[in-house]
Amino acid sequence: MDLLSKRIKEIGVISIILIVAFSLAFVFYIQSITELDIKSNLLSQQKQRQIGSTLGISLHAGSDLNLVVGMLDGLANSLYLQQGNLSADKSSKLVGEKYTQFSKVIDRLFLLDKNNIVKLSYSPAGSEGAILGADYSLRDWVVNTRTTLKPVFSDGFEREGMYTIFISYPIISRETGQFLGIIATSIPTVPFFAHYGNVEHIEKPFLVAYNTNGTMLANGASQTLVGQNFFGNYTQHFINQNFILNNLTHALLEGNPGVAIYDYGRGERLTTGSPIFVNGKPMYFVQVVTPITQIYSD
Repeated sequence: MDLLSKRIKEIGVISIILIVAFSLAFVFYIQSITELDIKSNLLSQQKQRQIGSTLGISLHAGSDLNLVVGMLDGLANSLYLQQGNLSADKSSKLVGEKYTQFSKVIDRLFLLDKNNIVKLSYSPAGSEGAILGADYSLRDWVVNTRTTLKPVFSDGFEREGMYTIFISYPIISRETGQFLGIIATSIPTVPFFAHYGNVEHIEKPFLVAYNTNGTMLANGASQTLVGQNFFGNYTQHFINQNFILNNLTHALLEGNPGVAIYDYGRGERLTTGSPIFVNGKPMYFVQVVTPITQIYSD
């Protein structure tokens, strides 16, 4: 009888242990499922928000650039510049007023005559502006503007330690069709895109901006990437030739918005992209990159 009682107690203890173990396992299972469900919802919500915010950034940047092009068009077709005396007081005053109005977006505003000589130049105090009397005949954007007689967006180059693009507009006489000169502006790319998001800190959501050739105009992952081509050796080594990011960026440069999750060795990231339209054409491109850990951190 004592042996039976002892056996029953042992079975009872084992049963209790099994019940507790199964209960804990069930709790952990439910917790794991719940956590995965929460993460999935957070990621889905972030995707939708980020797609919308990326589109908003591209529209905002495109609007600002279109206003700059509109300003250049207005100057090129203004009464004073159409008269051909590009360095006259009235021309100088008009160009100076426009520079002041757009100085939060542009860095320099200057005027070249028909011989590509700088006649007027406005730039921030203390900075190196276009030198009056300088000959810009060898600049690619000058050559392209004269050849096409259309607005030109330069590929950019590094100036004073800052990557810069130029937008130029030909001055054509409406009466004679004669080429009179060029009105042009320069825009440092990193400060420009900093108006729309983070371009300096990799641990936070940051922006990456490209021109049509895939050259990076701003990149919060590293300042050393600015001016590099995305498909060049330096960048491909940086991202470990990540297949997903390469496909996403290639599609973006073809004008297609997109979204992807990938990891090139620095943690998973959610990236969304959208083209920036200027004069109705995809002229620049922007990506918003968010570390996945930040999405789940709350």
